[in-house]
Amino acid sequence: MRTKRSVMESGPKPAWDGASGTAGGPEFGAALRRVAAERGVADAKLAEKAGLSGEQLERIYAGDERVAAARLARLADAVALKAVEFLQKTEILSKYAYVAGLDPLYFLPDGAVRHDARIYMREINPRHAVPERDMLRRNPTLLALSGDELLDHLGKLELELSYLLRAAVQQTGGVL
Repeated sequence: MRTKRSVMESGPKPAWDGASGTAGGPEFGAALRRVAAERGVADAKLAEKAGLSGEQLERIYAGDERVAAARLARLADAVALKAVEFLQKTEILSKYAYVAGLDPLYFLPDGAVRHDARIYMREINPRHAVPERDMLRRNPTLLALSGDELLDHLGKLELELSYLLRAAVQQTGGVL
């Protein structure tokens, strides 16, 4: 029987290291480069908005440098993506994470909220993309964060990314 850990170990090294709180690796770097190109963000602009030098960005692209949640928030903001979409498009929430047992609705509380969201996905709106914002607002912590008046946009994005990543690590038994 294959465990969650053996599924993750059979694929590429995970892009998110929950123990160190950093993202990186060749898959993450390649995905970040691809996302920036798709979104029309030049390397120089991406580096500037993320507070990186051109050399640092190249090391991230190559998988030789890792970044923490604060830097991930700046990168997500630079390419104008919301937290979950950024995590998916940069291979942090990769197919390996889902194969390892990550529920696509992992950020929702167990019980009625998750059950209702699953019904919505399966029966009410089966052929359309799940409305991420609507789903995230069903999480009381993320809802409270969105209404916080003390944090700026980057602060909220950083906390949202950190929260989502920690919840994913917990749900997969630490395999991210």
